[in-house]
Amino acid sequence: MDKVIVIGHRNPDSDSVCSAIGYAFFKNSTDRNTVYIPARAGELNSETRFILEKFQVEEPELVDTLRLKLRDLELRPPVSASPSASIKEVVDLMKENEIRLIPLIDEEGKPMGVVTQSKVAREFVEGLGRQDLSSNPVEVRLLSRVLNGKILANSSARKTLGGRIFIGARKPETLAKSMGKKDVLLVGDRFDIVMASLQVPVAAVILTGGVDLPGDLLSLAREKGVLIMTTPYDTFTTAKLIELSRPAFSFMRQDYPTAFLDEYMEEVKEKVLHSRIRGGLVLDYDGRLVGVVTRTDLINLKRKKVILVDHNEASQAVDGIEEADIIEVIDHHRVGEISTLSPIFFYVEPIGSTSTIVADFFSQKRIPIPKGIAGVLLSGIISDTMNLTLSTTTPKDKRVARRLASLLKIEIPSLAEELLRAASRIEDLSPKEIIFRDFKEYRFGNKKVGIGQIITPDFSILYQREEEIRQALKETKEMGGYALITLMLTDPLRKVSEVWAIGEKGLIRQAFDVEEARGRFVLKNVLSRKKDFITRLGETIIRGKL
Repeated sequence: MDKVIVIGHRNPDSDSVCSAIGYAFFKNSTDRNTVYIPARAGELNSETRFILEKFQVEEPELVDTLRLKLRDLELRPPVSASPSASIKEVVDLMKENEIRLIPLIDEEGKPMGVVTQSKVAREFVEGLGRQDLSSNPVEVRLLSRVLNGKILANSSARKTLGGRIFIGARKPETLAKSMGKKDVLLVGDRFDIVMASLQVPVAAVILTGGVDLPGDLLSLAREKGVLIMTTPYDTFTTAKLIELSRPAFSFMRQDYPTAFLDEYMEEVKEKVLHSRIRGGLVLDYDGRLVGVVTRTDLINLKRKKVILVDHNEASQAVDGIEEADIIEVIDHHRVGEISTLSPIFFYVEPIGSTSTIVADFFSQKRIPIPKGIAGVLLSGIISDTMNLTLSTTTPKDKRVARRLASLLKIEIPSLAEELLRAASRIEDLSPKEIIFRDFKEYRFGNKKVGIGQIITPDFSILYQREEEIRQALKETKEMGGYALITLMLTDPLRKVSEVWAIGEKGLIRQAFDVEEARGRFVLKNVLSRKKDFITRLGETIIRGKL
């Protein structure tokens, strides 16, 4: 079945993760032909981890990029052979599996080379009419295997056969004059010719058509040290199969590209398209063969299908969004610059939480919500609306939250207090982890703005580390090319935010008509980043351009 990734924004907050989990469950309940996979685009913060543990919901899969990797292809298990196998065995593998390339691997599973259909064909075309094994001796063990042969005499006399090949189709005396001690005779039940060959003596006699050798001739063969083998194949077939008894390594090529499962497909594609063998070997990080990728695999690459929740801007999306196939967007923010190749279901509602939208979808379709899913959706609503107190909170958020709380038989204030305590755990975070714990990036024309937010009733821990946090903000601004980067310290109980800013601070002064004091902008009743802060900041930037 098709797979669709349901994912929120980078540096995910609780609403982003909770709505992805809830919407994936909703879609799996309404669409039985597709598998919807909840995912996250970054590490979970302490609040979100608390939510998942409290309601016993599995942590969503971490997806760090939507760019296609080699592991995203459904590669078949590799068909390989030993270098000491006969070329007939390798060709049979090609026919059975309808493939054109067979890797030859050692005992550890590491490739030594490849045999290609074109290489085998070229070797045989160039060798048409050749009846001399001197340049390409065959091993007796391989020859016996290929011919389904049975050795009647002198099984250990020779390991290889490397002379000319004669067909017993002429007079015995004529053949005897032509043959030498290294040569091989193919003959049916012409025992007079066998006798002549034993007098030479030749290196080996191969009896075709399942012929057995009379006792007197068998005794003479043992005396002369001539290898005697019988095969069920006729003489014509036997002659052809001898050439196929050569070891696979004699057809081996070593000019093959390799790739690893975590390589991006555009890199693999370049290797394969420029390869003379029309394919490449896929290795694990120990160098063992795990698959084969061919040009056919690269013809119709399927883009990853994705549903975006809690965002609709490319700057906030997981890496590689431009290479993915966006099929839906569920959000409660402003409409950004995401574009798609075809029409999609795009649902944006100006309310407090994406989790509210998802929970309401369950009600509209009359789909029962399991308690675990209800718990994470309620938590997403409470988290994103700061216990239903933010200016973005709507009657619908409150109505849906009360319904979920009733289902769970819990009190909203009690859960909100638990979430606030969990969200305030920042003691062990590095300065950059504090900045990116809940961080979003916005673009207004050619200006890029980054805003991190920490929700806590106690700013003192952050004051103690202010110098190093500001240094991290400065480094982030320079590396990210931000016109302005800020960290909002938000206390929902006092209904106030302090903003630490690096860059074009005048934008904040102009937007909120407030002066910086001791390096901080104190903004009363500014709690919501998306409605109270970024809206006014964005308007100021846009007005400044007009």
